[in-house]
Amino acid sequence: MRVAGVAVLRIWLAALLSALVMAGCATESSTVARTSPVSMDQALEDHIQLGLGYIGQGNRESARHHLSKAMEINANSAGAHNGMALLYEMEQENALAERHYRRAIALDRNYTRARNNYGAFLYQQQRVDEAYRQFQVVVRDTAYAQRPQAFISLGVTASQLGHEKEAVEAWNRAIALNPRLSTPYLELADYQFREGDYPEARRYLAAYDSLTRPTARSLWLGLRLEHRFGNRDGVASKALALSKLFPYSQEYLEYQEWLENEQNQ
Repeated sequence: MRVAGVAVLRIWLAALLSALVMAGCATESSTVARTSPVSMDQALEDHIQLGLGYIGQGNRESARHHLSKAMEINANSAGAHNGMALLYEMEQENALAERHYRRAIALDRNYTRARNNYGAFLYQQQRVDEAYRQFQVVVRDTAYAQRPQAFISLGVTASQLGHEKEAVEAWNRAIALNPRLSTPYLELADYQFREGDYPEARRYLAAYDSLTRPTARSLWLGLRLEHRFGNRDGVASKALALSKLFPYSQEYLEYQEWLENEQNQ
């Protein structure tokens, strides 16, 4: 899965601000005014936000233009390096992406957004232990807007490394911070099912289903839960939905194998 994915905000207001700044500079006769620290800091931020916005739209060339401008203004901007890392990641230039992520964090060790993005990048590269260590740091930032999602990522990586207690704690923290997030409920439902606590697994799965549409994973888990409770109609309903909505999923293949084993018993 793509953890928590790489989240990039589309900041439309930055485009308007940038246009106003550029228009103001065009009519400003004083060179000192155009290059003052305040105006250059604002231009740097505008270019970074425009670059991130274009990445969110999949417009690589416009993103490169604005992020390159940001780098020209300040080659030691952690925000500019984070943007370049996201751009290179989009282009699957993984070595360059990692170089910029590491540079961004080196320039500002408290730049949580870059660290979270770097953790997601590492997870995509199947470097789970490294990603886990990054997410451990990310969740300590109580002011980080995406902290609930970061707890989900921490839980996923912790679980894959065998730290199940920490994973459960992380997913519960995510729910406490944002009860409308669906993913931690599914993770907890799956965990409780593996632990054999089927009523608790069903409770978490019901919460998940109330927040979002079914997925192949949730249907397959629900099917096995209905089987554990001896609900044949429930099994048939989940199986039908799985076959109709996700006929080419790994979960449907697992269901077919499971069904064959059940019939042979």
